[in-house]
Amino acid sequence: MCSRLPHALVWALAIVVFPPAIQGQVVLKPKLQPKTTRLYNSETNTKQILTLAGMDVETRATQFTITEETLGARGADGTLRLLETIRKLQQEITLPGFTVTFDSSNPGKKAPLPQLEPMLDLLRAISKAKTTLVHNKLDQVIKVEGINELIKGLDPAVRKNFSTQFAPEIVLSRWKNRNQRIPSKPVRIGDKWEHTSVMDLEAGQKIKIKRSYSYTGTVKEGPNTLHRITSRSLEATLSQDAPEGSPTKITASKLKVAKGAGEILVDLEHGIIYSDSDTTRMTGTLTLEVNGMTLDGRLDLTIAINRKVDSPQK
Repeated sequence: MCSRLPHALVWALAIVVFPPAIQGQVVLKPKLQPKTTRLYNSETNTKQILTLAGMDVETRATQFTITEETLGARGADGTLRLLETIRKLQQEITLPGFTVTFDSSNPGKKAPLPQLEPMLDLLRAISKAKTTLVHNKLDQVIKVEGINELIKGLDPAVRKNFSTQFAPEIVLSRWKNRNQRIPSKPVRIGDKWEHTSVMDLEAGQKIKIKRSYSYTGTVKEGPNTLHRITSRSLEATLSQDAPEGSPTKITASKLKVAKGAGEILVDLEHGIIYSDSDTTRMTGTLTLEVNGMTLDGRLDLTIAINRKVDSPQK
């Protein structure tokens, strides 16, 4: 003799078996897809106005890169290796009185001043970079390989100045931080969360930007259905752990975000961040120590970053 469950109980069981994660929620963190290769175009623009003793010193920099990312097969232990190769690197740096340019298609071009040649040596090394990111079975970055080879041939003074940017543990931390922007738990349209991004700069300088993120739903771009995340910059800090013997040190700073907004588009079908953009302007005061002399100044800094997948899926 079989018994029948009341309809109300059947619906109650359905809610338990199929929880709300299916009902309007989505996990936005993309899942890596082994044995795939993709190209990314990235452009970074910075504009800095440093005011000291009533004088404005303006510098600008533009960098364009084409990066190839190749995922191998997943190992027996669940690890997955991603090989990142720089295919093209162009950079233009405008300083008071002159401009420094670099193009990986013409790496031998000299700097306008001999003392700037080490800067080009660094860009020459970066343009040949091949870095491997090792992921565990949860797609979390656990190891970075190839970084030491990147800068080992540089002038010792240059290597020391940029050691905080390219130390393996710093690069690993940077990738982990970047991957933590997108939550691994399900979210609904309208859900918000916060994350602090860290940028490691030369000579031990570090910029931290706290952002608020919001999931706004899906958009179409060609045949792709993309999940859209918007961001708003909330707070910014600038600090420096200067290398020993550095003639210039930032001893204090107080910045605020003048404006800042960004967008991340996630392609869950192909397991990638389809595009990633942000523009943040920071302004405020800082105190420098230059050869033992203390100088108070003001900083107006804008950083704009755009990154987008370029190649068709392979």
